[in-house]
Amino acid sequence: RRRTAAGTFEMDAGEVDPYGYVIAAIGFACFANFFGSMKVMQARKRFNIQYPKLYAESSDAHNVEFNCIQRAHQQTLEWLALCQVLAAVNGMVFPRTAAAFLCVWTVGKLLYIQGYSSGKPSGRHVGGLVAHMGDVPLVFMSFVSANKLLGGLVA
Repeated sequence: RRRTAAGTFEMDAGEVDPYGYVIAAIGFACFANFFGSMKVMQARKRFNIQYPKLYAESSDAHNVEFNCIQRAHQQTLEWLALCQVLAAVNGMVFPRTAAAFLCVWTVGKLLYIQGYSSGKPSGRHVGGLVAHMGDVPLVFMSFVSANKLLGGLVA
């Protein structure tokens, strides 16, 4: 990859830009949202929880089961954009590592949603642990990336 006089980058034929891994990981992370949405739609139909109710009320026969599924999806949405942004910015410095951590987070969230959807809140623990093996490093990596881009102010 080389910079042109216009300030843009050109790549030789067959050359791979590792930032492509980050873009692919960002797309892959969207599947956690799709999977959670699908689970919620199925649960709404199965348990007859109508919109605009976000959560089932205690008087609903299957309130725990539905609320576990809805909470799994909601919690995934709370972190999705943040993790994607962290991967995008860290990927400018460490593209393969940032992409890998976002993929770990995504697999963790898929496990989290599947486990929590069992209707037992404890079913989320394994997926939550795996997801944190992806999101926590992305947070810390942002400081390492910033330090590197600032010329290594902190040795």
